[in-house]
Amino acid sequence: MPTCKKCQEAFFVSQEEQAFLGKIAFTFGATVIHPPEPVYCPTCRMLLRTCNRNERFFYKNASKKSGKELISLYAKEPPWGVPFAIYEQKEWESDAFDPLEYGRDFDFSRPFFDQFSELLKTVPRMALCTIGNENCTYTTGTGYCRNCYLINSSEYCEDCYYGKLLQSSKDCVDCSYTYNSELCYECFSIHKCYHCTALLFSQNCQDCLYSSNLNACKHCSLCTNLHQKEYYFLNEPLEKMEYEKKIAEFWGSAQKMREMREKLMSLREQQPQRYANIVNSQHCTGDFIENSKNCLDCYDVNESEDCRYVQVGVQVKDNFDCSNMYIKPELCYETLGTIEVFNTAYSIFIFHSQNLLYCDYCYHSSDCFGCSGLTRKKYCIFNKQYTKGEYEELVPKIIEHMQKTGEWGLFFPPRYAPFAYNESLASEYVPLSKDEVLQRGFLWRDRKDEIPNVEKVIPGKRLPDRIANVPDDVLNWAIECEETGRPFQIIKPELRFYRSQNLPLPRLHPDVRYDRRLALRNPRTLYARTCAKCEKEIQTAFSPGRSETIYCEECYLKEVY
Repeated sequence: MPTCKKCQEAFFVSQEEQAFLGKIAFTFGATVIHPPEPVYCPTCRMLLRTCNRNERFFYKNASKKSGKELISLYAKEPPWGVPFAIYEQKEWESDAFDPLEYGRDFDFSRPFFDQFSELLKTVPRMALCTIGNENCTYTTGTGYCRNCYLINSSEYCEDCYYGKLLQSSKDCVDCSYTYNSELCYECFSIHKCYHCTALLFSQNCQDCLYSSNLNACKHCSLCTNLHQKEYYFLNEPLEKMEYEKKIAEFWGSAQKMREMREKLMSLREQQPQRYANIVNSQHCTGDFIENSKNCLDCYDVNESEDCRYVQVGVQVKDNFDCSNMYIKPELCYETLGTIEVFNTAYSIFIFHSQNLLYCDYCYHSSDCFGCSGLTRKKYCIFNKQYTKGEYEELVPKIIEHMQKTGEWGLFFPPRYAPFAYNESLASEYVPLSKDEVLQRGFLWRDRKDEIPNVEKVIPGKRLPDRIANVPDDVLNWAIECEETGRPFQIIKPELRFYRSQNLPLPRLHPDVRYDRRLALRNPRTLYARTCAKCEKEIQTAFSPGRSETIYCEECYLKEVY
């Protein structure tokens, strides 16, 4: 087995991977070139991709075009020193610039990555990565959303705040991995749910509170592993009036609702856990996979087939080592962030394009190499236009040069990433200390919170226990997080939501709440274990030595149904 050149761990290149690398091909006249086998392990490959995606951190910046102040994913003083040329989205989408004006010749006396990095610093790029939104300034990776705040990786949502991967949802606050749901609070990994609070890993539920792994349930609280139940408390049935009395004992009190969450976490440890969240799928391994087949080592993948090492994919086919791939990407390798892309490798944020290599932020383009910021272009190298014949002659020569410099087949080095590791998606997947980050060759940013210009600062522990006792001018306060002391504020529509649902104000900073939800997920690593009931061999993200009881699919379904 090969040894990873980054972490020095041995890793395995499967026959499926070898066959895939023979399937994805780039044709230049009579020359056909395939990607080489990887020299980094799957985890290191994932981190190299996802360190190029910032989903949570925003900065005040200014448009290079107009000088207008704007909110951006990119800081004025980036960790690598030279800032990007940032444009407001409407400026970027207009005819305000021609990306070919920044074109240049490839220099065969220098490494490819050094030259490509210099190109990226000059070509304008959008301040945020969004499309079709309304009143969603502080969001990124979002499309067709309205009145949302601090959400990411979400589409078709309305009036949602502080979330990740929300799809077609409305009035959801502090929720993540939430699909087709409404009026939900502090929920995680739910589908088609209504008016639920602190509901985890559940679907088709209504008015359920502090519960986990429910299906088609109503009015259940402190319950786990139930199917089609109504008015249950601690997995026991109650009369409606008795149930409502139980809820009234804690609802609306910050202290008592915190105690309910602690009880839920304790209950989860006592109940058997499904080995993986894989639904209606064949020959799949990983976690959170639905309606898919032949997807191995994949996570958060839906309606996909013949994939491996994919993190977040929708309608994906023949993708290996890819992240955040949406809407029918096919034959992609080592690529991050796409919509409807075909036969593309070693690229970042590509939309409606095909046959691209080592490209960044390109739209409706094909047959381009080493380009950035292109729209409706073909046969370009380093943003310079070539004829078809010139393109097919030059690209193989550049690839041969990259083979000599040891660059061909590698993703972009972390020293050229647009974000520091600790502000990127990579840090969610594999949290690292500053020393570990720098030792591995990634960038780091020492972040400082801005002190809000407010009338009053109040520690979270001194907030009123109930929302009824919170005055309107709380919008002018800064609240100090109970855990970190970091200041945060409440926005007006958020306060309106808490009051309408009789929910207490949060005591924790949004980042702490966000991280606490993500901690509910297992790391993206599979372990060979056996079912605790029938001893069948399983592959699960629950690591050995953990306290939970893990069942295979068959034993879990018998337990619940």
